[in-house]
Amino acid sequence: MFNFKELINIASIRKIAENIYAVAGIPIGIIGIDGNIEVAVGWQDICTKYHMAHKITCKNCAISNDYIRSHINKNDHIAYKCLNNMWDIAIPIILSDVHIATLFFGQFFYDDEVINKEYFRKQAQKYGFNEEEYLDALSRVPTFSREKVEHIIEYYKGLIMTMVESGMRQLEYENSQKKLQKSKKYLDTIFNLVNDAIYIGDLNGNILDVNETAVSMSSYSKEELLNINVGQIICFQESCNYANVSEIVAEVKKLDKLILEVICRRKDGSKLWVEASVRVINIDGDERILGTVRNITERKQAELTLKNEAIELERIRTEFFANISHELKTPLNLLLCTTKVINMNIQEKVINKEKITNNLNIQTQNCYRLIRLINNLIDFTKLDSGFLEINMVNCNIINVIEEIVLSVAEYTECNNINITFDTNIEEKVIACDLDKVERIMLNILSNATKFTEPGGSIFVRIKDGKEYITISVEDTGIGIPQDKVDIIFDRFRQVDKSFTRNQEGSGIGLSLAKSLLEMQGGSISAESKYGIGTKFILKFPVNVVDSSNSRENLKLIDNNLSNYIEKIRIEFSDIYAN
Repeated sequence: MFNFKELINIASIRKIAENIYAVAGIPIGIIGIDGNIEVAVGWQDICTKYHMAHKITCKNCAISNDYIRSHINKNDHIAYKCLNNMWDIAIPIILSDVHIATLFFGQFFYDDEVINKEYFRKQAQKYGFNEEEYLDALSRVPTFSREKVEHIIEYYKGLIMTMVESGMRQLEYENSQKKLQKSKKYLDTIFNLVNDAIYIGDLNGNILDVNETAVSMSSYSKEELLNINVGQIICFQESCNYANVSEIVAEVKKLDKLILEVICRRKDGSKLWVEASVRVINIDGDERILGTVRNITERKQAELTLKNEAIELERIRTEFFANISHELKTPLNLLLCTTKVINMNIQEKVINKEKITNNLNIQTQNCYRLIRLINNLIDFTKLDSGFLEINMVNCNIINVIEEIVLSVAEYTECNNINITFDTNIEEKVIACDLDKVERIMLNILSNATKFTEPGGSIFVRIKDGKEYITISVEDTGIGIPQDKVDIIFDRFRQVDKSFTRNQEGSGIGLSLAKSLLEMQGGSISAESKYGIGTKFILKFPVNVVDSSNSRENLKLIDNNLSNYIEKIRIEFSDIYAN
């Protein structure tokens, strides 16, 4: 238990309090936790001569003091209007989280409150005080603004902090010898338990002491380290802007503290990146170099990986914008050229219906191509911002896929490519977004058509399962190199930049298809053999949504399955644009 009188210089505090009262008229009192008054300066006569001197009003003072003691918070002050109708503010004095005394500021009135003199006149009459002298004492009670009171409180808090710090210094002084012994043992323990390696050396770099972490990090024994120079460990030429230890020491003296990253050589010849914090310290009057060393090899490797990834992302971004520019420029050029041809024919009054129809077809096809690109970009923007919605309905997925395949058959046949549909189940009702399923399947089928040579084949198969229904689209096209299969679903990635214009694209179709399928709880993967063909495997979860009109939904969907013409033209536009 701390003793306030032993820890705090009461005489000094009393002198400070007297000076404050003489200058500013601010009363102060300090009462110990045992109730003894240690300091009392500027206490008002109305309290000391009347309220505290009368047995009844003195009880009011005691009740007020008890209230303050029971409600005071160790972390803050308390303002209380006593039962004798004046304000007191109590501020706790805390030492090492122990409440050892309380500083009182009062008694006073706020300048924005009306002093009820009639109340005090009745007090004098009730308790037999000399009314004139009692009211005269009342007139001497100071009045403060609330703002000033706040400043006084802050000042006293600072004063209390000064007292506490003084007490702490006294306490620390009394226990210094005991703590010194404990600290030495404690520091020795920390020195050897910290995760960072610690080196202490002279100004020439000779190692004088190390901790256990330094031993394990360097793979040298402690005895070996104490017989070598730190310059033998640092790989200056590989990682450091300094040529030797002397240059490092000179820089440390100049800056007081130096943090550098260097490569160090271990005893077994292996190397590791470290971050060293180096400074000059004084030990028993001698200048020493203190180095705290942390292994940052993993961080450096991660930084290198991130750097390479950033370079790759920048390359992909540049390629993507180049692709998009080309994808926009090519159809726009064709639109412009065909428009010029049509205008020229009109001006020359040479109307060739077949040529005009052909030019209009080219324009339409390239408009579809632009629509496809813009649709994909819009959907990616919605995906990234979380605004792309899924509309799940129950439908016969077998019928949906079959109708899509039949609808694109004439387009594959134009390229002399045979397309085959096969299923081991005739009906399977699942919940899916019909529009998104169309987008996914048309994208996969257009890719298969794009990369399959005339005379080739495309096989669409459906296999029923307990949890998933699997749809595979397999072609006999050019295939994908094995090391590129994993990147085809990455956004803006293309397998090969050497494709012809009929084979190129923006690099976002498969990534979008993957996202659209995953939003429905499904997945997509690919298998491929370069030069032989590619197989895309789509899995849809076997789930249904609650719908009171499910049969009507199925009928509506079945009636609309043939309406794919424009969607197919859009999805296949980059194959037929000329």
